[in-house]
Amino acid sequence: MPHQCKLILDNYMGHYVPGAPIQGRVLLNLDTDTNLRGVRVELHCKEQTSWLGTESYYDSEAREHKSRDTQFRGDWEVFGANEWLYGDGHTSTTLSVGQHIYPFQLGLQQNIPGSYQCESGSVSYKLVATVDRPMAFDYQDEMLVMVQSPVDLRFIARPEDMMPVTLSDEKSVCCWCCAQGPISMDLELPKATLVPGEELEIKMHLINMSSTNVEGVSLQLTQLITYKVTEPGRDERQDSSKLVELNDVGLGAHGEHTYVFRVALPPTAVLPNFVQCRLFAVEYFYKAVAKLPSVHNNLEVRLAPKVGHIPLGWNGGPAPSAPPKELEAARPYEQPPPSYDSLN
Repeated sequence: MPHQCKLILDNYMGHYVPGAPIQGRVLLNLDTDTNLRGVRVELHCKEQTSWLGTESYYDSEAREHKSRDTQFRGDWEVFGANEWLYGDGHTSTTLSVGQHIYPFQLGLQQNIPGSYQCESGSVSYKLVATVDRPMAFDYQDEMLVMVQSPVDLRFIARPEDMMPVTLSDEKSVCCWCCAQGPISMDLELPKATLVPGEELEIKMHLINMSSTNVEGVSLQLTQLITYKVTEPGRDERQDSSKLVELNDVGLGAHGEHTYVFRVALPPTAVLPNFVQCRLFAVEYFYKAVAKLPSVHNNLEVRLAPKVGHIPLGWNGGPAPSAPPKELEAARPYEQPPPSYDSLN
């Protein structure tokens, strides 16, 4: 029977959620009496980013500045936890031949990031079991587990975000040398938060005192994800996607109208949780637009709402024991999760 160190999870159903315990066993099979300092289990939450970019450098031989393709990377351990199941890592003892079983339980914190993977990087959770052997190679087993972490607005929003919001802007339209009257926009929101499953009624009041027609109006909710690298230098990239896009007809010269937009997040919307992360960030933006003819700049009003799964006023106690259905439908990992080596 060969030496074997094996991780076995007792309560893994494809994912964990914040606040849940990770319960399992470390099985150690020995075919000889073995000297060791202990058996431990570790959990690591790690974020990594990587892409091919261009780096400027000075060529001392040619005495000129040049550029070259470079692999940019970022690595950061968000948090880690460990538990000694046998021994303490210092004092050597001897285990007899046979099978030894060491149960463990590691608790996940409440406010932690969720597993995430995209072309530019990943946030991953790795479990590692180690048999610490003095003056010899350690026995190890490791596996990736997925954590689905609903975005909890109670951690990132403020009470005032639940209050109605009014934003205003106006511009004067000029045609060659003649100044026309202003076009003004008032945007009214019932609150500055949004969760899947609710519908918000957002009003846009438009007054067109110019002689130029407004060709159309729109309201968009955009998700902006930022990825950062730190080596060989600091750089970042951004991906944006429209979660909501609503359009309506325009407004003629010297007209006035109130538009009503009913905003709801689709159940398939992926809302990643990057809390505690340094290399990943996500933001959301409302943009209300009154589209003017191409010779003029559009009139725009913007607002950055707080978007998540658990509302600010939710009083159901701790975070749910299972992720919301819309998060389950839109999780960024497909089962099973990738091997840990593929993320390095």
